Amino acid sequence: MDDEKPILNSLNRLFRPTGYKIHLANSGDEGLALLEQEAIDIVVSDMRMPGMDGAKFLSEVARRWPSTARMLLTGYADVSSAIEAINQGEISRYLTKPWDDSDIVMCVQQAVETKRLQEEKNRLELLTARQNEELSALNEGLEQKVEERTREIEQARQEICDAHDALHAGYAATIEVFSRMVQSRGGLSSRATVADDARAVGRNMGLEKSTCDALYNAALLCDIGKLGLSDESVLTPYISLTASQQREYQRHPVVAEATLLSLDPLTDAANTIRHHCERMDGTGFPDRRPGKEIPMSSRILAVAKAYVDLQDGRILEEQLTAAEARKYLQSESGKRYDGQVVNQFLKWLDSPKREVSDVAERRTTIGALMAGKTLSRDLCDPNGVLVIAKGKRVSESLLEKLRCLQESFAEDITVYVEDRRM
Repeated sequence: MDDEKPILNSLNRLFRPTGYKIHLANSGDEGLALLEQEAIDIVVSDMRMPGMDGAKFLSEVARRWPSTARMLLTGYADVSSAIEAINQGEISRYLTKPWDDSDIVMCVQQAVETKRLQEEKNRLELLTARQNEELSALNEGLEQKVEERTREIEQARQEICDAHDALHAGYAATIEVFSRMVQSRGGLSSRATVADDARAVGRNMGLEKSTCDALYNAALLCDIGKLGLSDESVLTPYISLTASQQREYQRHPVVAEATLLSLDPLTDAANTIRHHCERMDGTGFPDRRPGKEIPMSSRILAVAKAYVDLQDGRILEEQLTAAEARKYLQSESGKRYDGQVVNQFLKWLDSPKREVSDVAERRTTIGALMAGKTLSRDLCDPNGVLVIAKGKRVSESLLEKLRCLQESFAEDITVYVEDRRM
């Protein structure tokens, strides 16, 4: 509901492909009249409207139609009014204008699913209550019927538990969607290993389960703020970016926090992401926090993420081996990274409980490469074109072809091979 027809028309066009039945109203009175005539699942109202503003309108909706989900559209200048609307109208979510199309569609879809699950939960609870009443009225001699009803009640209770679990699974699905969006962006990849390592280190350092779970989610979504960066800023190692590109890159933790902040279960994860690029010496970004002013979860994420990024060439101009990445973390302890976290992380890497094992590898060049070695990483030419996928064993004939390829380039082509002696 909005008093501005262009906004109503824009929302109408946005939601038309979703298949939802859409009703439009220009004022609070029109909205209440619609609710009296139609069964409405979700109400999206603007804050500023003539006559009855969004806070009063949503408060009336909450009083008369409490099962209808309520959302508020508000500008940045209406924070106090938005708080009033939250208190009076018991809104499920508020969105700022201008809105992001995909964000508002996802919020509405989540609200629809939550309402459906809540209705199913209510239905099952009523069913359970009715069955309990029937059970109490059964004759003592109807033992077989009692057993049948008992099974039905147990099934109904299990369905209630499943519905409750589904509510939590909805947030997990949201995290999965965001994670896949990040992975689909060129230059970015899955952070599943980082998430597992970060959560394990958090547990070993005595963090609470809720904090470790938030840390796991933060690791999965730590790159979401990079979706709006240029390809060059994503693909180029940070140390090689120009000053202006580094300033652009340094915004990604703040953008990530703003993206996730509207989802209450991800508030702690959003805070962890905001500060994971800070440094112990206070020269990091975005807030230049030093030492213990950086949340412990952010310090853990910084180390776990750097270990992978160093091997992928996202921090330095060259890709490091796993052993070299370990040495780099140790060399930067107390300056860039928390020394205690580094020690715990390296201890975890050597733990038999860690399911992912680092491949012992050695960096060499085609000129020094020997036949019989197995590639531990994809081999690409200096232009980034894949030549041979990792896992390939280098034969004499393949080695000759690689040497011919090397002659086409002035710089040496780096090769990573498995080294069983390490």
